[in-house]
Amino acid sequence: MDRDEARARADELNAGAPDRSEHRWIARESEPGNWQVLRVSVPGMKFNSDLHTATEQRPEPDEPPDPRQPIIRQIPPYGAG
Repeated sequence: MDRDEARARADELNAGAPDRSEHRWIARESEPGNWQVLRVSVPGMKFNSDLHTATEQRPEPDEPPDPRQPIIRQIPPYGAG
């Protein structure tokens, strides 16, 4: 079995398994060029295929106050003009 066949079979088994929250099927290379489909289960871990990646959008934080003294803040960057 080659890599593509093993991945396709693992995907097929994952989609059709009634107890897919308890284990997963994965493709693994046992020898160079020889692939196997393995059933993986982790005690105490539930697999959830309903998870999706999400990006949270937060407002930008307020700009912190200028720590310089007021007289220094009011001078232009290149001195008095």
